[in-house]
Parts: sequence; structure tokens; C-alpha cells
Amino acid sequence: MIKVTWDEDVCIQSGDCLGLLPEVFRLEGDRVVIDASAATEGAIRDAVSRCPSGALRIEED
Repeated sequence: MIKVTWDEDVCIQSGDCLGLLPEVFRLEGDRVVIDASAATEGAIRDAVSRCPSGALRIEED
């Protein structure tokens, strides 16, 4: 399974990830929680590539 990380220090809170894949990215308090099992790898890679701040990253093995 793909692993996605979120860097709160880089995030500009644009909410693009939440709008693109709400089943994967959701807010819990002031943190983004990521459930990478809720969508295809391709959809997740697309959403991560659209993050305007680069706060979302895919960790490759």
C-alpha cells in the first residue's frame, strides 16, 4: 500500500486534498488524517501532486 505523509509546518490549509479525495484526506482537529486504503494509488498520487504547498508527499520504498 502507498504511504502518504503530511507536513503541518509546510501546509497552507488550502484544502485541495480534502476536496479531491475526502475519503482519503480528512481533518481531525487541526491535523490531516490520511487513509491511503480508501482510494486507488493513481488517485492518491494525483491528489498529492496537486498539493500547492508540497505538504503531502509519497514515501517510496
